[in-house]
Amino acid sequence: MQRRRILLRGAALGGLASLWSARALAVIYMDIEQARKVLLPQAATFDALPLAIDAQVAAQISAATQKRVPAGFQPAAWTGRDAQGQRVGFVLADRVTGKYELIDYAAGFGADGAVTQVEVLAYRESHGGEIRSSAWRKQFAGRKTPAEMRFGDDIRNISGATLSCEHVTDGVQRLSALVGIQLQK
Repeated sequence: MQRRRILLRGAALGGLASLWSARALAVIYMDIEQARKVLLPQAATFDALPLAIDAQVAAQISAATQKRVPAGFQPAAWTGRDAQGQRVGFVLADRVTGKYELIDYAAGFGADGAVTQVEVLAYRESHGGEIRSSAWRKQFAGRKTPAEMRFGDDIRNISGATLSCEHVTDGVQRLSALVGIQLQK
């Protein structure tokens, strides 16, 4: 009986340790200031953009992406300007849930609305960090609309990171729709 108690206690502690270790795998790759410079290297300055995601804008994003807009969707946004003050594009930062944990990411958009690049800022899942690979992120470059970023068709999956790939793709689609609806005026 004593041996069984010890084994059960050890199993419980092992389970707690595995939960802790999954949380310990959270990695922050870059902050938003670093990401803005990487996503729009031609920008000399960045101006914060206030976004108003009301029910009407959420409905437009939903129609453009063919997906529900999550409650509380409120990305951060900046306009990038060159040394002469001309707009060169936008950077938007958001977060999505991977399988269980949040993934912070940012996307750069040229003045024409095309994606310049996607960066993963923080990844907290124990598996699926392969979405940080440049080969996977490069799939978004040059795409201008959510219809050009269909998961499984235009944007390939990475085995073992399916939910992270799908959810980041959904997020970039929402940001792309938002650029087309509110920012490209």
